[in-house]
Amino acid sequence: MRLSALILISAMAAGCAGNSGAAKTGPASPLTVAEWKTLPVDEKYEPATIERLKKADPNLETPEGWDAFNRSTLLPARKMDFPNGQKKN
Repeated sequence: MRLSALILISAMAAGCAGNSGAAKTGPASPLTVAEWKTLPVDEKYEPATIERLKKADPNLETPEGWDAFNRSTLLPARKMDFPNGQKKN
């Protein structure tokens, strides 16, 4: 009986600790291109990261601005990060 109660308390404490971290982070902050360039490759191209980039520069929110940024910055960086054209899993 004591062991199951201890396991239950431990699980509850771990769950509370995990939730407190998520509550503190809140929405992701805007991300500058300079900051983006320093991110690990597996994080750079995630949809959430791309949205953070768009938040940092209003010009990226227009289709024209995003297209220009994609051609000038994202595609060349992707070619360097994935020279064989494939993401590593």
